[in-house]
Amino acid sequence: MKNTLVTIFLTLFLTLTLYLPNTIAQDYTKWNLPEGANVRLGKGWINQIAYSPDGTHLAVASSIGIWMYNTNTLAEVSLFTGHTGYVNSVVFSPDGKKLVSGGVDTTVRIWDVRSGQLLQTLEEHTGIVLSVAFSPDGKVFASSDTNNTIRLWDTHTFQTLHTLSTREGYYYRNETGWVYSVAFSSDSKVIASGSRKNIIHTWDVSTGKLLYKFGQHDWGVKSIAFSSDGVTLASGDGDGYVRLWGARTGEHWQTLGRHRVGGTGVNSVIFSPDGKILASGGNNNKIGLWDAFTGELLHTLEGHTSKVLSLSFSPDGRTCASASWKEVRFWNTQTGKQLSIFDSHTRSINSVAISADGSTIASGHQDGTIQLSDGTTGQHKQTLTGHTNWVNSVAFSLNGRTLASGSQDETVRLWNVATGEHTQTLTEHKEPVQIVTFSSDGNILASGSLDNTIRLWDVAKGEYKQIIDAYAADWIYSVDFSPDGQMLVIASADNSRYSGNASGGTYLWHLRAERRLRTFVNRTDTFTAAFSPDGNIIAGDVNNEIWLWNTRSGELLQKLIGHRENVLTLSFSPDGSTLASGSADNTIRLWDVSTGEHKQSLTRHVGNVTSVSFSSDGSTLASGSLDGTVLLWDMTSSDTTNVTPNTSTSSKTTVTLSPATVTSPAFGEQITFLLKVTAGKNVAGYQATVTFDTTALRYVESDNSNYLPAEAFAIPTTVKGNTVTLAASSLAGQSNGDGTLAIITFEVVDAKASTLNLSNVLLTDSTGVSFAPQIVAAEITEPQQQPEDVDFEKVDVNDDGVVDIVDLTLVASNFGKQGENDADVNDDGVVNIVDLTLVAAAFGDFGLNFAPFALVLDSELATTRQQVQQWLSEARQLNLTDRAFQRGIAVLEQLLAAVTPKETLLLPNYPNPFNPETWIPYQLATPADVSISIYAADGKLVRRLELGHQPVGIYESRSRAAYWDGRNVLGEPVASGLYFYTLTADDFTATRKMLIRK
Repeated sequence: MKNTLVTIFLTLFLTLTLYLPNTIAQDYTKWNLPEGANVRLGKGWINQIAYSPDGTHLAVASSIGIWMYNTNTLAEVSLFTGHTGYVNSVVFSPDGKKLVSGGVDTTVRIWDVRSGQLLQTLEEHTGIVLSVAFSPDGKVFASSDTNNTIRLWDTHTFQTLHTLSTREGYYYRNETGWVYSVAFSSDSKVIASGSRKNIIHTWDVSTGKLLYKFGQHDWGVKSIAFSSDGVTLASGDGDGYVRLWGARTGEHWQTLGRHRVGGTGVNSVIFSPDGKILASGGNNNKIGLWDAFTGELLHTLEGHTSKVLSLSFSPDGRTCASASWKEVRFWNTQTGKQLSIFDSHTRSINSVAISADGSTIASGHQDGTIQLSDGTTGQHKQTLTGHTNWVNSVAFSLNGRTLASGSQDETVRLWNVATGEHTQTLTEHKEPVQIVTFSSDGNILASGSLDNTIRLWDVAKGEYKQIIDAYAADWIYSVDFSPDGQMLVIASADNSRYSGNASGGTYLWHLRAERRLRTFVNRTDTFTAAFSPDGNIIAGDVNNEIWLWNTRSGELLQKLIGHRENVLTLSFSPDGSTLASGSADNTIRLWDVSTGEHKQSLTRHVGNVTSVSFSSDGSTLASGSLDGTVLLWDMTSSDTTNVTPNTSTSSKTTVTLSPATVTSPAFGEQITFLLKVTAGKNVAGYQATVTFDTTALRYVESDNSNYLPAEAFAIPTTVKGNTVTLAASSLAGQSNGDGTLAIITFEVVDAKASTLNLSNVLLTDSTGVSFAPQIVAAEITEPQQQPEDVDFEKVDVNDDGVVDIVDLTLVASNFGKQGENDADVNDDGVVNIVDLTLVAAAFGDFGLNFAPFALVLDSELATTRQQVQQWLSEARQLNLTDRAFQRGIAVLEQLLAAVTPKETLLLPNYPNPFNPETWIPYQLATPADVSISIYAADGKLVRRLELGHQPVGIYESRSRAAYWDGRNVLGEPVASGLYFYTLTADDFTATRKMLIRK
């Protein structure tokens, strides 16, 4: 008996601890946090679930990673992170030892289940990975993507066995094939796929040969499954039907459509392990259990509050798990009764706020709820419900007793924070409310809306007080009170499509005078603006940049450049020294307000960062994201390296860029910097990121130097935009003292002043312990002398003090004109290619403060590759040897390179988020027939833009990029939400996401 009890105990212990890489020491809010973060609130939203082969665990593919749950206790046991985008699909190997996942980051990843270790990352897919599946014999796994592709992989070597394509020749040339689902037959010999094209394909696994192609679906095959005997293939479509097919012949046997269990779409179909039951789940929030042989509906399972996305049977078939965005429910398959539920997952977050005393954090979610959490531990306090659509903004009153929320449902709600009671609903707005904010004394609440108005409310009385409606053409996205409560800074987007007046921008409004005092940015979509704590500075977004202005004079003080996509949110630290920015590039950046220096990047959100907020003491920064989580960052140890220095290492160790100060060479010449270490101690490896000004320099190359031992090897250099990341490591030895770590070379594209910054600098010893040294950046100064043969006054055709593409364009537009003309640079009586080439030559002159190609893509002055190629050809034909003329030819050659893409790319749309219109830029490395298809989140085609045959070039300006008016094929405005757009250029396809906010 004693031995039996011991055995039972050990069995239970192993069951509970089999998947425990994170569980013993801390709760799940602290698992796999990025460096510098203390707590994670929320688990993200669910995409798919999968039972482990032994039935003891359930894997949940979520927006932030893969959660593992114990199916007996429903407790979290681990979190696998590593994907840089949402995880769409997950599957266990038949032996339960490996887990395969696929995601939005276009990768397939293989994990060791017991340890949680990432074993391999497969990057061969060119589209978003939608589905992964294991063959029952465990020898092969499959993955499918948004670019018509299925890949079969060897389980042991992780090499591609076959690449299968659903592309069907000319008819489908412009049709993007989202392969939603893949499944193996029970004998592992056949793989089937279901795609957006309404077609099911089956292939021979061993040869990759296509066997059958069939389908009668109307809205895409969202899910497919083989029966356990391999005879039947089930499929679910976007129109709500489940169909049964002969797996070996493709013959259509039966349609289970009478009950329409899937509503407007079936997202998941799956057979029980014994093949007797077929389960289907869909968009009407229900699950159907069917007799797999007769097609009879056995049970309809109801309880989910949103659409059912995924189903998974336990190995014994007695339990079926179902998942929607936020919850997983478990059902008895014999009785249809619900057994249990966990509903702790979270939808995308639009706003986050911290109460003044730091005790409570509020987050507004896209499911219409507001979550209140403990400001220290992150533990959930309560959920506030009442809004019927997205909660776009939340704000605490000064005393922390009242919470205000603004919603897509066009209302403002006030809540009692202590009790969670809804105290009042303010209903004056006629369109979605984008922002709510309290005045510094807490007496006034301001709300901004897409109805083009800002409304002021008396907080104590809950009454409407004043309306600001001087923005007939503006959607109001952001409002912030000045510290004295006398002014508002307003960020808005252009609503000119409906008003006929171009607008949008960042403005200063005086409340008592009831008038606009100043316009900082006009005719530009802006989404966020904020006052500094002393009221002297205003920060606002301008596309991907942050601009700082003097409040009183309107003078532009700084441009903070670094984000790769739109800046969506800004927050000053309480002392005003630091500005935090959140972006659609999924990062948070911290900036020194006085110098404009980029201090630190906070990463690991895998969705747009929609909201950042400092605590009142400045010790914590909260960030909310579309990935469904809030991260609480420790600001007390914030520095430029995002790591805490190792105090055991000498503080004298310094990493510098040398020379520390250098005068810029001429345009086209190279400049080399040494990454040097001083007073190094036991250094076995290093990493460092160099940030440079792309309008002044172009990265050429870099190489590891001789400081580390001879056996050291360099990690491949990573170049992204304006950053270069270098790293190297030695496996046999350490170095001490002074020396050079690396050599980095740039080419000058504009001889002007700029700065090379260092960040993320780490030195490691042979045991892997890392520390952050002191760092020193480098400065490039502007040369003072002017070269010979350049008359600046002549080449500056428009007399704006800058020689740039505008002057080139003015010369080109005057070609052939005779007589006195400002474009006649050499005063020979005619405007021709000589004048244009001399203007180009001035691009390389010392001392001129301009970026040569900065305006190449400007909306009004877009210069095409064909134009530049013609200019260059005509200049070369003149065979002039004059030094200035030859320099002009060199600049034209660089300009041609700048407007000639090296690869075909689909670029981020702008603005994003948008309402109601957007521009979709792209570039073509080869001529192609181009189309852009826009899809809803469920994969339905919304609109196709046929752009025709396009030559090589960059199509980024508003005059050249693809334009979408936010309407479907019927001319109807589409709803708010996440959409995908796909570029098809002959054989090239690529997909990106975009967001409509209304």
